Amino acid sequence: MTDADDAVSTPDPDERPAEELEAFDLDHDGKISLIESERARLGVIDARLEEIAEEGGLKGKLADGAHQLLDKLDND
Repeated sequence: MTDADDAVSTPDPDERPAEELEAFDLDHDGKISLIESERARLGVIDARLEEIAEEGGLKGKLADGAHQLLDKLDND
């Protein structure tokens, strides 16, 4: 392995910024679990679907349906 390979490696999950930990750590255990990470990703996808739905048209109607479905699944 070269030094270039080391530079591309992913950061240690325990070294997350405090803001990220506060935003994503839903059970406040000091760690961001896989489920918490995926829920955050779904939130970003849901927000994007909502933006697309506002544009209207066929694509907007499909995005609105997907947005409604995600809202029901998330159930916050």
